[in-house]
Amino acid sequence: MIKYNFNEIIALLLSLLILNNLLLIGLNFSDLFLKINLILFFIVLLGFYFFKPFENWYLKIFFILIILISLGTPTYEWDPRSIWLFHAKRIFFDSSIFSVSDNYASFSHNAYPNLVPAFASSLATFVGHWNEIFPKTAFTFMFLPPLIVSYVFFKNVKYLIFISLVLFIIGKYLFTGWADGLVAIYFSLSALLAYLLLINETNSYRNEKILYFIAFTFFTSLTLIKNEGFALLSILFLSILIMTIYKKNFKKNLKKILYLSFAFLPIILWKMFCYYNGIGNDYVNLSFVSNILPRIFDFENYLLISYYLLLNEKFLFSLAFFAVIFWINWNKELFIFVFVNAILYLLVLFLVFLSTPLDFHFQLDSTAARVIKTLSFLLSFFGLYNLNSGKDKIVI
Repeated sequence: MIKYNFNEIIALLLSLLILNNLLLIGLNFSDLFLKINLILFFIVLLGFYFFKPFENWYLKIFFILIILISLGTPTYEWDPRSIWLFHAKRIFFDSSIFSVSDNYASFSHNAYPNLVPAFASSLATFVGHWNEIFPKTAFTFMFLPPLIVSYVFFKNVKYLIFISLVLFIIGKYLFTGWADGLVAIYFSLSALLAYLLLINETNSYRNEKILYFIAFTFFTSLTLIKNEGFALLSILFLSILIMTIYKKNFKKNLKKILYLSFAFLPIILWKMFCYYNGIGNDYVNLSFVSNILPRIFDFENYLLISYYLLLNEKFLFSLAFFAVIFWINWNKELFIFVFVNAILYLLVLFLVFLSTPLDFHFQLDSTAARVIKTLSFLLSFFGLYNLNSGKDKIVI
């Protein structure tokens, strides 16, 4: 019997119920089914708290405090108020995720994925009315599956350090209704699961079928949280391809890779729906070439992007943390895997900023500190994990 199997099951069930909520709304099921799905979610959550009350108590206390903070803070920032909760409000009143086909209020990015807004909408459906604060807790609840499954890989003091890193790097994004913190944590856990299941061959995790299911739900959730999730999962699969070809075990893992690649299907279907219905933003110029050509040969643009991204204090801390731990405990395979993902993500960020149709300085000032959180958390997360690398799971 695996000692941490309980946490794996809880994380999988919670993740499946969150995804199922979007499916139920997408298939136009009645509110009764949404409420039943949400009741099951809270039953599983209560099981996590009371079935083994003294296990993982760091997270149990931490999460209650974060929920209380979320309930006690208003939604006033642009993205949470005018994009994510606005989408949730539309889903609640229209009882559909497809009503955006009219492209009403195009400023709210109607083509964005709707996993979290749909979950927030169902919280309002559960209580019977819309509220400007309560549905925001859906963003906090979404953190639970990756936070719970992390207990499989860290325990005791290391898990307390992990929670501290979450609080330090993700910070207010745990409870204010932003989606960037979710992207950071889901990507880091997805990357770790990909590494353990498809690349590293010396651990016992790759023999646990439940982790493949968890990986699939995390991959799918990552793409449905925010547009960046699709790019990040593409980067992850590219790094998997590079590493498996380098290690000459690509054919051996081909079936697993193909199975996990189906995680792209929901977001592809959503983007096809948006494309065929002409859903987009009126102020976005889709001419990539005309946007990037005036900037790509100006070296000062690269310096400016580097200043906003790489001189971020949390990124510098994470980079130092990662470097020191890998200097103490060198792990070549893990280092290359993280390095490939980090470099590919930085290249994407540079490309995105150079091609933005918006004012260059405005785009950097408003988004750089948010998007770099993903890379910051990735580095600190794998730095902490490397303290455990080479140690197998405890079996009793």
